[in-house]
Amino acid sequence: MYKVSVIVPVYGVERFIGACADSLFSQTYPELEYIFVDDCSPDASVAVLEEVLSRYPERKPQVHIIHNSENQGSGATRSIALAAATGDFVMYADSDDLLMPDAVEKLVKAQEATGADIVDGAYCRLLPDGRLGETTTPFEGTKETMMRLLLAQNTLTHQVWARLIRRSLHTDNHVDFIHGINMAEDYCIMPRLLFFATRTYIKDVVYQYRVNPSGTFASWLNERHIGSYLSASRVVGEFLRDHDTTHAYTYAYELGLLNTIHRALGIVDLDTIYHWCPYHPTHTLFRICRALLCHPSTRPLLRAAYLLLKGLYVRRICS
Repeated sequence: MYKVSVIVPVYGVERFIGACADSLFSQTYPELEYIFVDDCSPDASVAVLEEVLSRYPERKPQVHIIHNSENQGSGATRSIALAAATGDFVMYADSDDLLMPDAVEKLVKAQEATGADIVDGAYCRLLPDGRLGETTTPFEGTKETMMRLLLAQNTLTHQVWARLIRRSLHTDNHVDFIHGINMAEDYCIMPRLLFFATRTYIKDVVYQYRVNPSGTFASWLNERHIGSYLSASRVVGEFLRDHDTTHAYTYAYELGLLNTIHRALGIVDLDTIYHWCPYHPTHTLFRICRALLCHPSTRPLLRAAYLLLKGLYVRRICS
């Protein structure tokens, strides 16, 4: 029986971590390791976690709570947890979300049947009023097509949770979370893992993702988040430069970078963008698109260009 390490960063989730911990400790799969990393949470999150754990004495030997000496952010915190993990596989959970009771069992069963390195499950949204919202099912195409859609952005989700991941994908290929990349850290990780992996999926819902009621993605962007977003894009670009020797994913990556730059332009200037992500497109088409940035009057065309090119690209690779 495989051992699965469940990795959970903890920060400012006093209201939600009790339900999260209940869903983790009540899993039907027995061979688990839980690694919680307290990133100097300013509230009673850890106390709530420990109270819930007291109701699951059989799980206590499986639980490790690590306390950061200073707040380090989600990227560094996940890296710390990953370094402490000893399981054959890892699963990631955010401390305000929930796992279905048989989530690990179903994902492991699919892995054992196929030998896959990554097993994706479906997830649903948990709305602020407690109702369940829309369900997102895993992509059913090839790994190569999935990689291209992830890199092109805004087509497939790139979250690390709701997935069972062979731990050696991280360790053997030096794919780790990065200190300071606390936004888009999932985008920084998933394409690099998927590049080396075999993959399968199940259509069962394994995860409930709590919807943030405070606003949309764009509403809380600031310079720090944009710096993280651009840095994540830089890491992915450098990875593809070093590993994608056939340039199978270059077009998709450069297409997605148009979206990254467009979002960043609302917060920072071009010099700052190129400081964080000094990537030079190789495709003539994207060099032309980047030239639009040199003149404020033509910059709005960048968004239209991205949407048009992405629509054509997705239709072509999915047909």
